[in-house]
Amino acid sequence: MNSSEQAFTEEQEEDTNILGYVFKYLRYWYLIVLALAISFTYAYVYLKRFTPIYQVSATLLIKDEKKMNTEVLEKLDMKGTSKLVENEIEVLKSRALIGKVVDNLNLIVSYWTEGKARDLELYTNSPIKLNTTEITDYAYNNPLYIQVGPGKKYQLFDQEQNSLGTFEYSQLVKSQYGKFRVFDKDSLSDSYPVPIRITFQNRDVLINTLTSQLQIALLNYESSLISLGLETSLPKKGKDILTKLLEEYAFATLEDKNREATNTLRFIEERLKLVTAELGDVEENVEQYRRKKGITDLSSEANLFLGKVEDNDAKLNELAIQIKVLEGVEQYLNSTQVGIVAPATMMGITDPILTSYIEQLSQLEIERSKLAQTVQPGNPYLETINNQMRNVKQAIRENLANQKQSLNVTKRSLTDLNTRLEGAISTIPRKEREFVGIKRQANIKEDLYLLLLKTREETAISYASTVTDSRIVDAPFSTGEAVKPNKNNIYLMALLLGLAIPIALITLKETFTNTVRSKREIERKTGLRVFSEISLKAKDDKGEIIDTKSHSFMSEQIRMLRSNMQYLFLDAQEEIGKTVLITSSTSGEGKSFIALNLAASLALLDKKVVILGLDLRKPKIQGYLKISNKTGISSYLIGRLGIADIIQSTDIDNLFVIPSGPTPPNPSELIANGRVKLMIEGLRHSFDYIIIDTPPVGLVTDATLLATLADVCFYVVRYKKTAKLHLKTINDVDKKKIFKSINIIFNAVKLESSPDHAYGYGYGKVDYYDEERKKNWISRLLTK
Repeated sequence: MNSSEQAFTEEQEEDTNILGYVFKYLRYWYLIVLALAISFTYAYVYLKRFTPIYQVSATLLIKDEKKMNTEVLEKLDMKGTSKLVENEIEVLKSRALIGKVVDNLNLIVSYWTEGKARDLELYTNSPIKLNTTEITDYAYNNPLYIQVGPGKKYQLFDQEQNSLGTFEYSQLVKSQYGKFRVFDKDSLSDSYPVPIRITFQNRDVLINTLTSQLQIALLNYESSLISLGLETSLPKKGKDILTKLLEEYAFATLEDKNREATNTLRFIEERLKLVTAELGDVEENVEQYRRKKGITDLSSEANLFLGKVEDNDAKLNELAIQIKVLEGVEQYLNSTQVGIVAPATMMGITDPILTSYIEQLSQLEIERSKLAQTVQPGNPYLETINNQMRNVKQAIRENLANQKQSLNVTKRSLTDLNTRLEGAISTIPRKEREFVGIKRQANIKEDLYLLLLKTREETAISYASTVTDSRIVDAPFSTGEAVKPNKNNIYLMALLLGLAIPIALITLKETFTNTVRSKREIERKTGLRVFSEISLKAKDDKGEIIDTKSHSFMSEQIRMLRSNMQYLFLDAQEEIGKTVLITSSTSGEGKSFIALNLAASLALLDKKVVILGLDLRKPKIQGYLKISNKTGISSYLIGRLGIADIIQSTDIDNLFVIPSGPTPPNPSELIANGRVKLMIEGLRHSFDYIIIDTPPVGLVTDATLLATLADVCFYVVRYKKTAKLHLKTINDVDKKKIFKSINIIFNAVKLESSPDHAYGYGYGKVDYYDEERKKNWISRLLTK
């Protein structure tokens, strides 16, 4: 064989192998169809019973106040704080915030109605609304049923459908479920003839569930956009939850800012009350002194000294305010009340280091306040924040001490200057000097009053312009289609399971099947080509000898075997009888059947054929031919009879048989004594073909003892009978060259069950003979 022919053969074998694997499973198409039908039915029922889950999403923008450099804020000197987006994410997921959502939407109470495939939550479509005052532990584990009645009444039932009474709407109900009131919705109360199932959920458990279900993440690490998501069976309910969550978050943010502004305004108002009272008293003193002394104006010298004193007093007032602010910060540091914000944070401390410390402390306190609502005392992260706050407070105290020391030095310097100015004022006339003193006090109070008024207006404007630090970019919206379950994935999984399960079962069946099922398997494991195939004998064929003159499929196979066998004797001498040995691995594989029908087919060609029953242990040939077995080969081997004495004719022309004879105690020794060889050499000159029926190779050594006497060996492998492990025996026999020519006959093949038949492997004439039988049946019917 040249290289091109070899390549073609290998490619053809590869295609055949692939088709073999495919059609091996297609033989069980009914099992695959059944599995697919069951899996798709289950998938359909599953999808009907599974509550679809929808995705509700929203997008929130967290603003950075340090980047808000508008002209108004610059004029008001309003310093913002940078909001850490990660902190805001934790705030959005805090139990306090979600608890407010649960309370506002009354999510602990849910309304259900029974459906054909699954129960449906009514939510806003419920014809009733239940407001709870007190819920018992019994209610959390047992649903309550409400039957909407005619008029303004309804009935209550427990889980066992026991009536709990009839009540009027808005009436306070006290039962084992707790205390509650039921209100009706006029537009829906008449549309629900079936009972409404009410389920109660523990508030803490519901908060934990929502917290775990809430999906909050940064959309982009380079931006401050936050994505919020929630999976829910009711898109409207999910939208309401996210909307309320965003509202509560915005309200909480504004509340923090307003609290700061309110504390600052309160501090300024308290100072204004004191200064206003003092200013009124001083102005009254000025008016009385002028009226009493008759002074209308001061001299230029007095005005000069008065102006210098006023400037100095203004500086002293500013120092006094700064010292008061620092004292307020000290009071804030020493306070243990959570949530108090230092007024100095809104009045503008000039020292940038102190300002940064106060902003840092305020941010840490807000973070601690929010974290304390979600974790237990002693939490490591909470303790870390507490340590940071203590360190910042210590740094602020040190800074305050330094600043107060500096301010006191400046104050003493200004006080000394005032003393010198007062000494200079003493040189002017007495009346003017006294008036300058009174006027000076009035100016001091007036300047302080104006400063406080200005600060109050700035703070009021800041309070009025307070806006939330976030903006909703995308309001809560639903995807429109359910994200769970994914119908395509479910049906794809059903398809895969519908294919995988039967394929796995078929594979297991094939794996644990220990008998030969296909021609391809024989050729793959033995390395030999199957010489011929004989189909399973029809049930209506009672005899063991096939009518070789008929046109049945089996008779045609016997003729095919006979024809192909001629090519095995091309090198043999024509005048010498040809010897054919037939054996197998075990008994019952059809050796005698093949030998008998092959011999009968050869006899039809006017060839003299003799069958040697050399299976001395379990002979069958004489039984098939119904001849006597009193004498035979065993009689010849022990020297009791000659060859001519043991040859028997049959009812078939040209076919003779030498039966095995009486069963000897030592068959192998008799076969090995050399007389068999003499017998076969003598028969070669009298017969055209010598068919030797031998015992199985896998059980006894008789066949191997006769191997040298046979020109051709036919090794019979029976469908669903020969064990797979015996194929290795054939391979070993072939490798050892025990027989001159070993050829495999695949016997008793059931065409419909064989894998070879499934993928068209060597049974091309079946349909032809089926058509012939149909035509013969029709012709017989017409002749009748």
